[in-house]
Amino acid sequence: MTEDTSTRKHCADLQELLGYLNFSSGSPDAQFLRNLNLLYGSIESASQDVSDSCPAVAEQLGARLDELAGRSPAFEDVEQARRVLALAFDEFPPRYRQFHRDLLFHQPDRELWRPFFMGQVCAAILQQGGPWNETDRILDAAIGSLNDYIGHRPVAVLRTAQRIEPYPHEWIRPIPLFVRGADVSVGRYQKLVTRALDILRATNPTLLAEAYFDPDLLDELALDPRAYDFDHPVNKRPNYHFGQWDPHHIDNRGRFRRFVVQQVTLDVLLERVDQPGDLARDELLLEAAAVLAGTMLMASGTSGNGPDAHDSTTTLTTLLPPIAAYRDAFYDQFVSSLDGDHGNRLRAEAVAGK
Repeated sequence: MTEDTSTRKHCADLQELLGYLNFSSGSPDAQFLRNLNLLYGSIESASQDVSDSCPAVAEQLGARLDELAGRSPAFEDVEQARRVLALAFDEFPPRYRQFHRDLLFHQPDRELWRPFFMGQVCAAILQQGGPWNETDRILDAAIGSLNDYIGHRPVAVLRTAQRIEPYPHEWIRPIPLFVRGADVSVGRYQKLVTRALDILRATNPTLLAEAYFDPDLLDELALDPRAYDFDHPVNKRPNYHFGQWDPHHIDNRGRFRRFVVQQVTLDVLLERVDQPGDLARDELLLEAAAVLAGTMLMASGTSGNGPDAHDSTTTLTTLLPPIAAYRDAFYDQFVSSLDGDHGNRLRAEAVAGK
């Protein structure tokens, strides 16, 4: 591909992004997310020191919108795209941080405003509709519609007006790492997540069924951005610290479709990859991906793949033995699939660890 052709293709992607912002009513669009992911990737690959890509993304889209405005019938009126850009990339981030000041205080901008998350922000803003100068109405409603996850939350039944319903500020929007049709989000978790999903797709279907995990039903893999407190009672049930199927994302056949993992899990796995010592970094990345896949399977066995996966007779005592069995089978399958020095090293480590 020549430089001129590459430039035209890049502009066409920007035009598709702007077309969605200017004409869409916020319907889900995997191609929009894919194009936004590519734009983030091009910006972040050009500079490893970007603390927040939002300003650069907004700048490129704004400049391209200026070029298109009034020069074609499709972009004769660009008020919607211009306001949605400002609302999403300039005004939403501080408003969302203020709303979740107790939950997201520890997160840097670069970790929060990721491409698929910002794509969801754009969609939520578009769903509110004009007039586009009603900033408070649009942003408050968009935040309310975005916050759709709370996770495992055992709640005591209290005699208060709140009853057992979570408070609005407890709900949050997980940061998507993978979206069906849009691929894996760029960023520091991209290679780890990509390999983990590849491993899961190649895993024995019988083992996957035992773990209540069907890769074909995974519409989204997301990261819980909240700080993880290992001592909090809500996190005491085994395997929930590995993640879970989101109980509030269910299809019309009663199956969960979004899986949410804990950031601490990903960070711990990458820490070993980033400090390889005498080992090959690529080998450690593959091992980390296998561990991520394995922990997801263990978590899936705990939550089940739908509300009716576990009945009232199921207890931790009955859950843990089968989970431990398919966990061991998964790692045995993974290690046996590796050839050469890498496979020999892992098999030797497995024998030494018994």
